[in-house]
Amino acid sequence: MNKAIIFDKDGTLIQLDSVWYKIVHRVLDDIFQTYPNEKSKRDDYLTIIGMNDNDFESTSLLACRTNYFIAAAWYSLLENQHVNKEGFIQNICLLFKKYSTADDLVFTEVEGAKETLRYLKDNEYIIGVVTADDVDAAIHSLKMTELYDYVDFLGADDGVNRTKPESDFYHMFKEKFSLTEEDVLMVGDTLTDVTFARNSNIKVVGVLSGASRKEDLEGKADYILDSMKDISKILSFMSS
Repeated sequence: MNKAIIFDKDGTLIQLDSVWYKIVHRVLDDIFQTYPNEKSKRDDYLTIIGMNDNDFESTSLLACRTNYFIAAAWYSLLENQHVNKEGFIQNICLLFKKYSTADDLVFTEVEGAKETLRYLKDNEYIIGVVTADDVDAAIHSLKMTELYDYVDFLGADDGVNRTKPESDFYHMFKEKFSLTEEDVLMVGDTLTDVTFARNSNIKVVGVLSGASRKEDLEGKADYILDSMKDISKILSFMSS
């Protein structure tokens, strides 16, 4: 029987730390250079995507949705509504791609992520990663943290397939490796990950390494863990 786990990326495998604050502010700097009348509204641009005082809201656009949704939210704030919406969104997505793959960014794995993936590979688990992040940015951050080589399947925003919480990437993963629903477990740090699991009809582990607090996930995730290091305990419990 095949065994598989799908992981979320940011907040689950890779820390939601200053890297994303830096990316967002760099994108905003470019926006305000192009649209100088918007410069005084930086706080509004941060608030609408759920970023306040260098913290993320667990259900925010920044924590849960693709760059397209972030760009669309920012478009709604533009003073000049004569700007072409799709052109604006496309340009913002390109800026996110540019800055999230910059060589000077230092991505950090969540404590225990690498040893957990190594343990899973040693025990013949198939490992997937499903993220709302752009494909190039996802690959870049996984390689920077030396996690990419453990990943058998990557489902990321490619502009074609629907991202979380829709179940498209689960079905692609399932079919590629001839899996059943009972073979697959989801691990993530937000309610979007929980909803993705429910839409895919698979069990889900909520981890407290990212944007959510325990009370955010209680009664929604099947299991809740403080640390990625404890994944093996859940697997032992599920197989007993």
